[in-house]
Amino acid sequence: MTISLGKRLEQLDDLPSLPQSLHQVLSELEADGSTAASLECIIGEDPLLTARILRVANSPAYGSAKEISSVARAVTVLGFDEVRNLVVALSLSGSFSSDLGADGFNIRQLWLHLVATARVAQLLAQQIPTLKPDEMFTAGLIHDLGRVLSCLYLQEEMREIVETCRNEGVSMLEAEQKLGLSHAEVGTFLAVKWGFSDLLASVVRYHHAPVGAGNHEQAAALVFLADNITKKLGMGWDLSVDNEKLLVPRCLGLSSEAVKAAAKRLHEEKEDLVARWSQILFS
Repeated sequence: MTISLGKRLEQLDDLPSLPQSLHQVLSELEADGSTAASLECIIGEDPLLTARILRVANSPAYGSAKEISSVARAVTVLGFDEVRNLVVALSLSGSFSSDLGADGFNIRQLWLHLVATARVAQLLAQQIPTLKPDEMFTAGLIHDLGRVLSCLYLQEEMREIVETCRNEGVSMLEAEQKLGLSHAEVGTFLAVKWGFSDLLASVVRYHHAPVGAGNHEQAAALVFLADNITKKLGMGWDLSVDNEKLLVPRCLGLSSEAVKAAAKRLHEEKEDLVARWSQILFS
């Protein structure tokens, strides 16, 4: 590349903005003050998001016996946590085109990988007192957004990465390192632009090297672990097959039984998760 990755990113002038409603939800989560009532107010200020939430709430994915006609009713029927997760997922997925523009990638597989990683991170965080399950769901959902951004705005470089993977039999991460296009760096650029919290930005940047995250090492390590669990259960989207042993970062303090339980839970939920989130994100 003739110019640095940072300069390439700075020259992009048509990047999507973070929806205001999502920014408010994430700010409340960071402040630990999010409530069902505040969530209703945030969604109510965004007509498009309100419509999407109600459409999803009335979809076969949830099978409500009665029509859900208000955000308040959706929160009551689906639960605060589920609606909050829907706000995050729908806002993020709606910020990008469904056409990644790069051969070898499938938008459905990508988003299902992100959702699965988010779910495992949420489950594992329930075993770690210092981490919030809802925040870890969001962290899992955004950890690979750098690759989405690369596919949309750095297509020439992404084609080189795909070719390197296929020709040399290396992982995407290794190909990125060879070609100087780190999806973690690209994702961090977007996280900073969107004003994500330090914790979320650190997870995006260090989910492949958690020790570098400093005070947020646990959060980055948790997403690192969740990411690898989903790949081993066939819910990844890398071009290579990872046969290496699953590494559990010591800083998490998780027993092997806890990790196996989370993996088993995802395996049990896999079919339903794919069906439900396919309807939510792609219908």
